[in-house]
Amino acid sequence: MEIILYIAAIIVMIWSIAVQGRLNRLVKKYSQEEASSGKTANDCVREMLAVNDVYGVTMDHVGGELTDNFNPKENKIYLSDSVDGGTSITAIAIAAHECGHACQASDAWLPFKIRQAIAPFAGIASKISVWVAIAGVFLMYLASRSSSMSYELGYWVCTLGIAIYSMVFLFYLVTLPIERNASRRGLAAMKQCGWVSEAQLKSAKKVLWAAGDTYAVALASSAVTLLRLLLLRGRGRRR
Repeated sequence: MEIILYIAAIIVMIWSIAVQGRLNRLVKKYSQEEASSGKTANDCVREMLAVNDVYGVTMDHVGGELTDNFNPKENKIYLSDSVDGGTSITAIAIAAHECGHACQASDAWLPFKIRQAIAPFAGIASKISVWVAIAGVFLMYLASRSSSMSYELGYWVCTLGIAIYSMVFLFYLVTLPIERNASRRGLAAMKQCGWVSEAQLKSAKKVLWAAGDTYAVALASSAVTLLRLLLLRGRGRRR
């Protein structure tokens, strides 16, 4: 089992590198091709919001590349350096995707609501869970060498760490379909509003699906980590 997990971890690492490389290539390639409509990403956001009867959402600029996001607390779409005011296929595709998230929030779409509810806990869990689990294994190790220490304490501390990390896995499990759905909404708007040609729509889909693949990698990585923690607890118990 341990060997299988190591192999899985290596496969996920290679997959991650390949996905990130493909995403970077596609983003760069279609950032150099102007959309047939000549509209800016900002124009497309406004139009998509209006078509979907979404009101009260504003736009703002955020520095960096691929830092675009929708902030539901502020009800604001942030567009990055190359997207804000951009007229390329990539710029419009990314903006439409983020607008898709705004539509999810406006629809009170259940998966989106679930992710927003667990996101704060998942952030904390990703920082402390592994350390809690390792601490539990260490306590089990000490208990195996000292009759004065309780083995069960270490076991349950490790179990607590695993339970906390499960929140991270759940976050990515919910996030992947949310990201795919936002892309589908964005692509549907791009087609409906005619911002790009039919051929360019296929190019936009490549960009968005490549971006979504990064979340698939994150889900796979979290699954491997969860299984490794379970294996670690099992090894501690056998000592």
